[in-house]
Amino acid sequence: MQTRHGLVAASPLCFVVDDVSTSQFIASVMSNLGVRTEHFRQFGGMLNIAANRRPDVLFLDLGAAGLGSEAAISALGASNIRCPVQLTTGLNAVLVEETRRIGERRGLTMLPVLHKPFRESSIRRIAHDLGLRRDAVSGIPVSLRQALKNGWLELWYQPKIDLRAMMLTGAEAYTRVRHPDHGVLPPESLLLNAGEGDLLLLTQHVLQTAMRDWQSFAGFGAPIRFSVNVPSCALTELPLATLIREERPKHGHWPGLILELHEDEIIQDLSLASSVARALKPLNVSLALDDFGPGYATLAKLKRQPFCELKIDRSFITNCGEDDRSAGLCETVVELAHRFGIHAVAEGVETLSELRALTRMDCDIGQGYLFARPMPKEQFAALLRERGKVRPIR
Repeated sequence: MQTRHGLVAASPLCFVVDDVSTSQFIASVMSNLGVRTEHFRQFGGMLNIAANRRPDVLFLDLGAAGLGSEAAISALGASNIRCPVQLTTGLNAVLVEETRRIGERRGLTMLPVLHKPFRESSIRRIAHDLGLRRDAVSGIPVSLRQALKNGWLELWYQPKIDLRAMMLTGAEAYTRVRHPDHGVLPPESLLLNAGEGDLLLLTQHVLQTAMRDWQSFAGFGAPIRFSVNVPSCALTELPLATLIREERPKHGHWPGLILELHEDEIIQDLSLASSVARALKPLNVSLALDDFGPGYATLAKLKRQPFCELKIDRSFITNCGEDDRSAGLCETVVELAHRFGIHAVAEGVETLSELRALTRMDCDIGQGYLFARPMPKEQFAALLRERGKVRPIR
């Protein structure tokens, strides 16, 4: 990053005092935003280094660091650390909130408590709100309506892999912006300030594009099923059945679509999800629960559920090959999915260790950088030509 005097400004610095799995997850997300991250197992060691390194934000789990709340906050208040402090916890919410307030009374900048397990979007939002982002999109204002009007939106596809047969079995569609001056931008460039109306426009565009794209892939003998993320408001505000009925491919082997809903948007209105699932079933369209994990207790009580897939939250997948807690959470979700007779999908698989652990758990499907990154339509078509036969999702 160049300053106006021609000097190179250092990237923002994030300190994390937490368990290895959580620290790796935070570091992975922050790295994509251009933020450096350093992990500490000991609170005292972090304090010694922070005096000279001056972090821009501190993620701190007092429980993981084996600390007493009062002692830790007192030490922070007496230190030279003046950056925002982000408490992360899986402990009692009331006690941790009181700790946060004590920090404020000591003059610390305490952010709202982040409860585990938390999602990638939560970390991205913190970096954005603190002005720490140094990735390609941080200073590029692009509105969704502008991108739609100028034809800058593209769908990129990330393969989904059958973990038993190790074969391509589907793909998730991702939105990308191909800006004429700045090149390809991720969806955050236009979604950070998008309202409900913008999201509905985007959803309609993505559904129509995915169904048109599928027809261009049909000639490769690959009846793969595309997954598309949709906001919960689309279930009530868009005529999904009519839209899909009119736009769906007329090809006899079209396998339908999977509409992915974020857990935190739909878990409290499962009756709506069930109603929509019934309406869309004749069109061969199913629902999946994305970023699943925190809502386990709610879903486990049901006798039936409206989803064809449970997509395990990436924060559970990270380091599940070494971290027993992460592995246990993943295995619990896999078992729940199989109890309902549906697929467990691991997203964000990045290492062979994670893959081996998920295979041992009998997880059905995986996607992530270990297999392939999201790729443009033309590259995905080339992949299909190379792979030949593709196993359809049952």
